[in-house]
Amino acid sequence: MNTKINSLPVPTWNRQGVNWAEPDAALPEAALPEGGQEPFAPEMPQGVRLLKDLPAEVSAIPGGMGDEVDRFVKNGADRVCYLQAEGDGKEPVTITQMLDTARPVIRTHWGIVAKPGSRLTVVQVNRGDAENGILANLTQIHAKAGAVVRLVQVQLLGNRSRSWDSVGARIGEGARVELVRAVLGGSVAACGSLAMLESRGGEYDLDTAYFGDGEQYLDFNDIAKHTGRETLCEMHTAGVLAGRSCKILRGTIDFCRGAVRSIGHENETVLLLNPAARSRTAPLILCGEEQVEGQHAATLGRFEERQLYYLCSRGLSPAQAKRLMVEARFAPVFDKLPDEALRREILENIGRRLDSHENNPG
Repeated sequence: MNTKINSLPVPTWNRQGVNWAEPDAALPEAALPEGGQEPFAPEMPQGVRLLKDLPAEVSAIPGGMGDEVDRFVKNGADRVCYLQAEGDGKEPVTITQMLDTARPVIRTHWGIVAKPGSRLTVVQVNRGDAENGILANLTQIHAKAGAVVRLVQVQLLGNRSRSWDSVGARIGEGARVELVRAVLGGSVAACGSLAMLESRGGEYDLDTAYFGDGEQYLDFNDIAKHTGRETLCEMHTAGVLAGRSCKILRGTIDFCRGAVRSIGHENETVLLLNPAARSRTAPLILCGEEQVEGQHAATLGRFEERQLYYLCSRGLSPAQAKRLMVEARFAPVFDKLPDEALRREILENIGRRLDSHENNPG
């Protein structure tokens, strides 16, 4: 059995250490209690209803972290939440999960079915902490013709817990799926997405922001697979690394045969607060079709002294200037958060961690 997760679709040199997630991100080996598949019962806005069972064609959509994670969540799910959008869902569906000593393991299977022309926003907020805490999510999305689905994932766990977040999406003709991620907590935080752009005019937008510090390990694997004509993907990531944290980002744009006049862009910017932190990025473009446009870029740097000088000359302290520059990296994610209180919570989290870094830069 292949137990590797977050594998690159096409491996590169092993010595780069990016072909798959490191052992730190491996799924738990110890036997876990059997999940009871307890259904969520959130208040549903108009145009959205709960499904008792997930349609087989949606349950078959692969997640971006690989089959091992899909099976781990589906076979042992503690909770399930299957949603169907049938109209213009103006209000978001927000569900919060809390890790604690009473519930140190949460495996949740999410399903989203967006009927033609429907709109839906789902916000998943994960908080709390527990000794050897485990949080694992699998979200499968079927956006049918003309549908728009926005999935917002906010991870604010403590440093004793680990998390795995896998997303798989099938995107129909003229449909759009947006994935917005803010990853701030957990001793290990592993994420993966696979967007299958199968029909003409489908779009996939990914905005990720992360903050790693201490000994934190972050691992991302995002894939946009273009098979339909005139499809579009935009995958943008911005992160901050402090302490001795470590991050691997794999971003793959796969232009399959038949994806004529499709476009794919991906980029990452990383702010390194400590030279002991480690950042690895593996942007990959696969091309089986000639009439396509693909671009990738990655930048890594420290605080720009001229920018700091300019901000300080306008009355900010050095600490305030640095905080402003870090917050700016989260702006694309903040702009898509539907909840102002959630924005403030993330900003406060960032502020505390920057203060900790300033007081203990090593």
